[in-house]
Amino acid sequence: METTTDARTIRVFLLDDHEAFLRGISAVIGAQADIEVVGNAHTAQEALGALAACNPDIAVLDIRLDGPDMHDGRRSGIDVCRDIRSTHPEVACLMLTAFADDSALVESAIAGAAAYVLKQINGTDLLESIRLVADGEQLLDPDTVQEALHRLAS
Repeated sequence: METTTDARTIRVFLLDDHEAFLRGISAVIGAQADIEVVGNAHTAQEALGALAACNPDIAVLDIRLDGPDMHDGRRSGIDVCRDIRSTHPEVACLMLTAFADDSALVESAIAGAAAYVLKQINGTDLLESIRLVADGEQLLDPDTVQEALHRLAS
């Protein structure tokens, strides 16, 4: 059976407020024959404005965004995930964060994210996560989310 990664190029949109990190991920993905970056943004507003025109399969979203979005009091990668999943349900979201945070993990699951990975992930594992999500895999384990929810309730 042919998988998504065998059938076509995976189109990825990136959102991260740190330019160096965004460029690094773009370079790692750009070296792949089966994955391409079709767009990127530094803020939630930029992402929501640009995403539809890029027609991505996957949106890789930084959870914590600094800068102008935070001054309006509400825009995070989780907010963007929620907006993407409601307006473009065909786009899967992979959440990317520097912090292991039970609250962010649970909120990501509720927002409809397919995966939650730490920025400490190596490039090979990030690429594999993108490929798995593109193939329809749900990498957010329900038991792990449930455990995080229990820790938050304690």
